[in-house]
Amino acid sequence: MLDAAALDIHLAGPDDAAALAETTRLGFESYFEWAPAGWQPPPRSLEIRAIRERLKAPTTWCAMAVDGGGEPAGHVGVVCATERDRPHAVIPGLAHLWMLFVRPPWWGTGLAARLHALGLAEAARQGYTAIRLYTPHGAARARAFYAREGWVQEGQSFLEPLLGLDLVKYRRPL
Repeated sequence: MLDAAALDIHLAGPDDAAALAETTRLGFESYFEWAPAGWQPPPRSLEIRAIRERLKAPTTWCAMAVDGGGEPAGHVGVVCATERDRPHAVIPGLAHLWMLFVRPPWWGTGLAARLHALGLAEAARQGYTAIRLYTPHGAARARAFYAREGWVQEGQSFLEPLLGLDLVKYRRPL
């Protein structure tokens, strides 16, 4: 059995963008189980570029778990929350769980909970009082995880045009 507690976790930087994008891609591929027919994830090149740029921002914190051979197992990222309709308008006191993805072999090992806890601890350390996230409405596994971890859904689902899926917003205090 894989041991999530034995993984090395280090801060990720722009040079890790390709590995983070690959882990994200594997997560997106699991969406084919429930996504509408014809749905496609964003292009990998777009993901790499977007992740690399976000990692360059001083307000971004991202940690990546790797096994003893240096292979990525998962990652978590936290940024300052901004308004959806005005992406540069920061919401004071609110962090945003930018991403939390674990590669399929590590599902059910406790790695997601470990990364999640690290992300929440970092957001609290940075002085945020609450945190929010968006996840696909159809992602039952992710939504169940967040519910177990104390997140509460806010509002109704809404279409995210860049992803082509309905998302739901969750929030929790820190």
